[in-house]
Amino acid sequence: MVKECETAGTASYGLWSHLGARICNRRVQLGLSEGAVAAHLGVPLERYREFEAGRALIPAALLSYVGDLFKVPLFYFFQDLSFGEEDVEPSRLEEPPVLVVATTEDRLDALVRDFLKADQEGQCYLLLLARAFAKREDVTR
Repeated sequence: MVKECETAGTASYGLWSHLGARICNRRVQLGLSEGAVAAHLGVPLERYREFEAGRALIPAALLSYVGDLFKVPLFYFFQDLSFGEEDVEPSRLEEPPVLVVATTEDRLDALVRDFLKADQEGQCYLLLLARAFAKREDVTR
């Protein structure tokens, strides 16, 4: 039996709650049970339920496996993610940075600098994003 997602009324709706809600909604949409998904991922059912509830941090590699199982790109889980800008007056929003990088070498230098500034978790996400873009390139060729 497929259980409906219980995402309404989440007290602290942050990144992990958002990811959990997206995972749960897609699982329900596909008609999969929590147990079946947990078994496919090789995690205990209770741990999987914590991921869906946003009470546990889902490892980046595991999130990638979920995307493969659900046949969605990794970006699917981050769609409609709010970063709290709703509370900021539009006039106080910063202009988005403009990146002008002329050569491949300049782009690689900028990428390496930014990668090294990120913490380990951020670096894992960047690597997953790079892998997702590479896979997309392979498919479009």
